[in-house]
Amino acid sequence: MRRIVGIDLGTTHTVVAWADPAGSSPPRIFPIPQLVSASEVEALDLLPSFLYAPIAGEALPDPLGDAPWVIGAHARRRGGEVPGRLVASSKSWLAHAAVDRTAAILPWGAPEDAEDLPRVSPVDAGARILAHVRRAWNEAFLAHPLEEQEVILTVPASFDEDARELTVEAARRAGLSVRLLEEPQAAFYDYLGRAAEGELDALCRRSGGEALVLVCDVGGGTTDLSLIRVRPGMNGASPEVERVAVGRHLLLGGDNMDLALAHLCEARLVTPPDRLPPGRFGQLVLACRAAKERLLGDDPPDEVPVTVLGAGARLIGGALTTRLSREEAERVVLDGFLPPAGREDRPRRGGSALVAFGLPYERDVAITRHVAHFFARHAPGATAPGALLLNGGVFRAKRIVEKLAEAIARWGGVSPDILPHTDPDLAVARGAVAYGLSLLGRGVRIAGGAPRGYYVGLGARAGEARTAVCVVPRGAREGARYEAVGRTFSLTVGRPVRFDLFTSDEANDAPGAVVTVDRERFGALPPLATAFDPGTKPGEVLVSLAGELSAIGTLDLACVEANAESPRRFRLAFQLREPVAAEPEEAAPSSRKARPGSIAGAGRGRRLEEAREAIERVYGKGRSDVAPRAVKDLVRELERILGDRAAWTAELNRALYDVLWAHHKGRRRSADHERVFWQLAGYCLRPGFGHPLDTERAAGLFSLFHERIAFAQESRTWQHFWIAWRRVAGGLDEAAQLALREVIDPFLAPAEKRMKKPKGVRAEPIADVVDLGSSLERVPPGRRSELGSWLLERTWTERDPRIWAAIGRLGARVPAYASAHHVVSPSVAERWLDHLLREKWNEMPSAQRAAMEMARVTGDRARDVSERVRKDVERRLAATGAREEWLRAVREYVPVEESDRAAFFGEGLPVGIRLVE
Repeated sequence: MRRIVGIDLGTTHTVVAWADPAGSSPPRIFPIPQLVSASEVEALDLLPSFLYAPIAGEALPDPLGDAPWVIGAHARRRGGEVPGRLVASSKSWLAHAAVDRTAAILPWGAPEDAEDLPRVSPVDAGARILAHVRRAWNEAFLAHPLEEQEVILTVPASFDEDARELTVEAARRAGLSVRLLEEPQAAFYDYLGRAAEGELDALCRRSGGEALVLVCDVGGGTTDLSLIRVRPGMNGASPEVERVAVGRHLLLGGDNMDLALAHLCEARLVTPPDRLPPGRFGQLVLACRAAKERLLGDDPPDEVPVTVLGAGARLIGGALTTRLSREEAERVVLDGFLPPAGREDRPRRGGSALVAFGLPYERDVAITRHVAHFFARHAPGATAPGALLLNGGVFRAKRIVEKLAEAIARWGGVSPDILPHTDPDLAVARGAVAYGLSLLGRGVRIAGGAPRGYYVGLGARAGEARTAVCVVPRGAREGARYEAVGRTFSLTVGRPVRFDLFTSDEANDAPGAVVTVDRERFGALPPLATAFDPGTKPGEVLVSLAGELSAIGTLDLACVEANAESPRRFRLAFQLREPVAAEPEEAAPSSRKARPGSIAGAGRGRRLEEAREAIERVYGKGRSDVAPRAVKDLVRELERILGDRAAWTAELNRALYDVLWAHHKGRRRSADHERVFWQLAGYCLRPGFGHPLDTERAAGLFSLFHERIAFAQESRTWQHFWIAWRRVAGGLDEAAQLALREVIDPFLAPAEKRMKKPKGVRAEPIADVVDLGSSLERVPPGRRSELGSWLLERTWTERDPRIWAAIGRLGARVPAYASAHHVVSPSVAERWLDHLLREKWNEMPSAQRAAMEMARVTGDRARDVSERVRKDVERRLAATGAREEWLRAVREYVPVEESDRAAFFGEGLPVGIRLVE
């Protein structure tokens, strides 16, 4: 039999446990060999989940095959000494949707000019740690290679499907096939494996029948909450254990405590408003982590030194030192993160999160309020849990355990039992093995299944409430297949189809139940979209809807053909990495509701067919005899049929685009055909993303870019050509955007650059080309900085407000659609702001917005400009009567408003598409 191996790929530590199913021994920890100094390898129970890139000339051995990185204890220590070369909290980055988690973005905030610094994606960082584990295991167990064992990898219960998929991908890159298990469940499995006989029955008796156990797992990067119900067994049988609920993803844990202490110490090391650069602040965070562990541990000292070493030759001479007292650590950690909280308290929405490295930490750091809100939602009939199971390294500190227990005791006046739990750092890995053994019938299984139910949206007429059908119920068992009983659907094959998916962790509906979707109980997931193989011919087939949770914790939805001898199964694939999920029409802001007579009202199908016919009349085959006036008036004709363009929905825009694309070769019939094609294509596909299949649409359109313009002397056609690419830029990948830059850069670069201009290209009007260049957010920061410098030179002789608007887009601290790692450095933005502050803003209408975009607070010290510069911008904004929300944006962190994000694209977005942070 294969050995069962549990791997806890933690934010701070990675732990491996294992057991031989043929034996009877409890799970054992596998000590992981790692560098503990520059020359010494030692096998330790904990492998710190850190990657360090040695500096040039630092000759470190590579006995474990980790080059160009060092992984483990020495990596953590050395990364605390050398700024900007440490990858930490890579697991937290896996759940951060605002960045491209498959791009080499770590170490975050590292200098752009550090050419000797290797970079790694969050997925590959996890893969490298797992590969280190695999090599170490295989060397220790030659006859039992890790890739051939039953490997169970733990993840936060709150990880969404996307983060789980990325975790599985990291394991795959390390050569491992894994089964996923939620970490709180793993911690409880470890407790079950160690509990004395009769302990669960005694727990039920103390609770008066059945017991609710709150599992609170506070790791380095996340707080993971689960609620487990324990019922006494019938007729002497073993107690029944069921997982009742899991909490949402909380990026809140020991890292946040370290950050809070680091902010406290930073004010003593440098004089405010000055701040440490990102690399040295990272060193300070690590130093505060070590100080926290000592000050909140057993027999703590009164105070400990906190030191940040210098860089290069000034490693010692440039060191900064302060002292942190036990009283300060307790005040910051205990009072800030574990304040008293009533049972009905909710997390606070205001305030400013402690953010240092780009991760979207929780704005309310009070763990007690998050715990109270979770329990009140999922146990409305209970005053308090009967017992607590506390897991994670922070609970090594007795005072933290006491503070949480005290807060919960206030709810009902009785202190909950603290379940015995030895060594919380090792519990999750051991529990993963216990779970694997339970699958073989050895030990208690935790029931409960899926923490959320999944619902597929049904079509709704304008003005009607949105409904959805339950496909996979809350509590669904792994591997069990569920059908929407009694429901038959008509599925279109041979053409793109879309399924809106909703989830709820509160509703308890049976498969097939049709419910009204409300925002309090349901959340929208990225839609499912595909074009199914039509078989013999396109059309519609009757299907039933089925769902299944796979062994790795992902969701598989399928349409199963009805009334067929050999029913076809059409699997639906998640579009999990779409930047924005299009919202239902009825969820669009009221200001964007369709106007009377538009396609969103009555006669939708008839009018859409009429609009399709109008496009095919102009661009379809065999229609070369169309009158020139009909071509010129096509846009006007579509508005006559469908209503004002501003009211066209995302669905309608994409439907029109698909018809236009089917006849794209017809654009070369005349200059008018070509001009109108680019005008409509760009408008209907804007902003290039936000709707299912937009990735394929944008890639298809880009295939026409190198064909340029057939009627190259037509200035108006070139204008619509450049505008179209600006409109759809958000749907183009980095390679496509770089290709666009290669063509337009010679027209934007100063004369002294002497760049060769491509033949047959006319960059006119130049203002539209400038707008295009500044809208290409996926271009590497260095190239975007270069363009900004070129445009800055133009401001000396040109007073065009669009130039400063473009510089504002290039220097924006928050991207409109790209990953945050594409943002230009703060020093570059500060240089541009220095020039902008010298301008006469009353003569430059774009100055206020440009300044706000470049000085906006993100909370990420790798992106934020200095406080001195922000104060200068704030004063200037106030003096020129800027909007209050813009003033707030440069004073404190506020989420980007939809209107500000949409303004990046220079026009309104289609109804039904919202750009959210």
